[in-house]
Amino acid sequence: MKTIGIALLIIGLIAPVAGAAQVQKPSELKFPPLQYDPPNPKDFRTTYANGLAGYVQEDHELPIFNISALINFGGLYVTQDKLGLNEIMSEILIKGGTKTREGSTIEDRINFLGGSLSFRAGERMSTLSLTVLREDLDEGLDLFFDVLMNPAFRDDALELARAGLIQRLRQANDQPGSVLSREYESLIYGGDHPLTWQPTRATYEGITAADLKAAHGAFFFPKNILLAASGDFDKSALKAKIDKLTAGWQNRKASFPALSKKFPQPESGVYFIQQKINQGYISLGHLGIEETNPDYPALQVMNFILGGGSFSSRITMKVRSDEGLSYNQGSRFTTRWGFPGTFSGYVQTKSSTVGYAISLIQAEVMRIRKEPVTDDEMDTAVNYYLESFSNVFESPQGTMSTFAELEMTGRPMDYYATYRDRIRAVTKAKVKEVANTYIHPDQMVIVIVGDFEPCNAGGDQWLGPLDKLGKVHMVTLKDPLTGGEVTR
Repeated sequence: MKTIGIALLIIGLIAPVAGAAQVQKPSELKFPPLQYDPPNPKDFRTTYANGLAGYVQEDHELPIFNISALINFGGLYVTQDKLGLNEIMSEILIKGGTKTREGSTIEDRINFLGGSLSFRAGERMSTLSLTVLREDLDEGLDLFFDVLMNPAFRDDALELARAGLIQRLRQANDQPGSVLSREYESLIYGGDHPLTWQPTRATYEGITAADLKAAHGAFFFPKNILLAASGDFDKSALKAKIDKLTAGWQNRKASFPALSKKFPQPESGVYFIQQKINQGYISLGHLGIEETNPDYPALQVMNFILGGGSFSSRITMKVRSDEGLSYNQGSRFTTRWGFPGTFSGYVQTKSSTVGYAISLIQAEVMRIRKEPVTDDEMDTAVNYYLESFSNVFESPQGTMSTFAELEMTGRPMDYYATYRDRIRAVTKAKVKEVANTYIHPDQMVIVIVGDFEPCNAGGDQWLGPLDKLGKVHMVTLKDPLTGGEVTR
């Protein structure tokens, strides 16, 4: 009882003091300003045996070890008759096993350890990633580098992967959004460019284990790879382990294909792909810019206001909030390593409002080129990029991977150190300038996937025909299995 009484006395003495310090309204709350400075990549770069390098950060908060290998290899580096090799490699680098281990053995062991091991080969960059508990670091590293250095590409795994990818081809035209993306890029970049080449059943069936081994030998070597690692380990001890595992790994001279940056200028107008559906899937735009363009930060701000800023963007407010035409709409400037991306406005809407939705997006494109944006729009856009900036660094592994990607793609290593200043430097005048410099209404193509007759007829808000928007080109749907026309 005495102890309880003393406790109550203390609470009674503290309560008035605490009450005096309390605010009466949330608006009276005061917080110190948030300050975040990004880490310096130089502080984390580490070199290993045979020219292998990476970015490594100790993080002892959790007993976990993460490592990724970023390889300068992807689908753009294979010949036209071997299209899809990167996709098959994605499926079987692990499942195909190594010289000394079956794929099932590797997967079973990783599952037993409660870890994960995954691989994906993209357009120009491939990534092998491992996560295990700290206590399993040695075994995890052994499995990781065995898969990275010694894949066997066994025939049973190859056959299974090939069959699955061919089945995906059979279903590829079932998704209007995928058809739109494929045909839009084909129009923007031209159908005879590696960026738009598509695998077929014949190319998948023509890929052999020898082809996979040749690609692995040509691109998977120390100086063509960057590591990203983080977790509960000692950095010097990790280096010793990696050096030992990779001691005999030989370098080669990489040979990358010459890839043209010249693209045809398609005739502006409407390009229609017929599918018997009750909605229209639409992209309208043209070739964009590379991320290395010094105006890219200003374009980010401009596009956020135009259609990239979710519910605060002009296109979303007009097409969705005001007119109720769509749940999926906006604009984007895409980027890709070493090539210009695309600019597009996009919308998905019912057939009778296809023309109307397009006209609304076109009006917003013209408006941002002619009228200054408002102070509120600028504040919202700029603050979004400033306040979300630290998300890039929210995890040690994400940070290390970000630094590795910067180095691999050849962007400045101070990219993030200067990023916020470049965003802050964007003015309303600059937004208007880049809108006029990089958006070209007279060069836009309008690609539509939908049912032509109801889309062409329009509705009460916008009466057809679609040729009011430009010359209509009927695009024959391709058969992904053969690469030729769809036969009914």
